[in-house]
Amino acid sequence: GYKPETETLPILLDWLNDLDRGWLAVLRSQAWDTESRAGIDSTKDEHTESDSIHPPSQLSPMTQTERTRLRSLIIGGTAKMEEWMVQLDNGGQDYDVVLQTLGLQQGFDDLFSGTLAEMGSFSADMNVPEGMEGTC
Repeated sequence: GYKPETETLPILLDWLNDLDRGWLAVLRSQAWDTESRAGIDSTKDEHTESDSIHPPSQLSPMTQTERTRLRSLIIGGTAKMEEWMVQLDNGGQDYDVVLQTLGLQQGFDDLFSGTLAEMGSFSADMNVPEGMEGTC
């Protein structure tokens, strides 16, 4: 229900980049480090004594179904965001021109590129069943 505003687009882009890094951590079965805002490998010997109160959980890999659902959510959500961006109050300019002017075009073009690349969706073989096996 909210209309996009140019002042908040950089904040949105930062948040979406954090979300991309978060999904990368999930896909790689990593723990999330809130300070570095990145996934970290979680092994018992990397943790301090204070971790014994809350031992690290076993992180299981995503199933094929979960990966497929995630890919669908990312693609569908990105399409919805593009529809939403059309509502940008841009003085009659196309929203792509506004994003270029703000220096945000590349960032929005690369949304979830890390997650999609991890799942193999940038592969040329993605549209054939054999190319999708074990990727998403």
